[in-house]
Amino acid sequence: MTVYHYFKQSFMMAAAGAAVSVAFAGAAAAQQCPDWQLGGIPITTDAETAWVPQQYPLFAGGGLDLGACDSVEGVGRVTPAPNFTLQYDALTFGRDLEFRVETDCDTTLLINDSTGEWHFNDDANGTLQPAMRLPNAPSGQYDIWVGTFGSSSCQATLVAESFPPGDGSTGGTPTQPAAPVCPEWSLGGTEVQLMAGGTDTQQTMAGGNVDLFTNACDMQAHGYVSQAPNFSLYYDPQGQTGPLNISVSGDCDTTLLVNDPTTAWLFNDDATDLQPALQISDAQAGRYDVWVGTYGASTCSASITMSAGAAPASPQSGK
Repeated sequence: MTVYHYFKQSFMMAAAGAAVSVAFAGAAAAQQCPDWQLGGIPITTDAETAWVPQQYPLFAGGGLDLGACDSVEGVGRVTPAPNFTLQYDALTFGRDLEFRVETDCDTTLLINDSTGEWHFNDDANGTLQPAMRLPNAPSGQYDIWVGTFGSSSCQATLVAESFPPGDGSTGGTPTQPAAPVCPEWSLGGTEVQLMAGGTDTQQTMAGGNVDLFTNACDMQAHGYVSQAPNFSLYYDPQGQTGPLNISVSGDCDTTLLVNDPTTAWLFNDDATDLQPALQISDAQAGRYDVWVGTYGASTCSASITMSAGAAPASPQSGK
């Protein structure tokens, strides 16, 4: 099935005094086509997070017949609004972004990408399931419809995954690229500034494709993390001494990995139930690179809290 491109176009309101019949004809025609402006369920991901396949369950199918739409080439039945509206951050990696559908019924896939182009696929790699890979996918909004070839809807899962640029694949489930061997602090994460007495809480996605269980990274740690740190914490104790506390609360069993200003590695798994925490006594000024990992291979949402407390003042001696 060929991929068809169609640009989003701006529309002007009908001039005053236009025939009512013309307006109704335009509305009737518009109802025959999917409309990206209606918006779907909002989801977000980025090139690093999507290195691990991201899965989104849905019901495929709908009441619109793509064969009756002149502006989009495709087959199958979809809803007027997209199933999902994905906000994607390419992180300047230049990776390809693949979408595919996993289900037991015959489905189709329609996407309006961040540049406004339409893409369609029906059957990939000799199966009844669609897949398409967008090369060097830019950051932006991707509106996604999962349709059915027949009139009945069915349960399905949309999968989004990033791949190295230009590996020659055209769809389906290609061979996974070799995973990075170890976490790399020099890549840097989201910047956080913290001073003595301050507290900062951030949301993040825990986990990644670096497997620390292999013991190949010369560190006492386990679980799964991303290659780049989730955060780069710049700490200024302002001449005071005291502990730096870092704790995680996640939707799954999480881990915590830190590379301190001396490049020493610090790790914790379960401090409270299945959630990790570290207390760095008399923390020195400098950069702390922080990874929020998972014990298992699946990613999950998590929050991390970083707080710095000054040491209690020494009691004053008196007469």
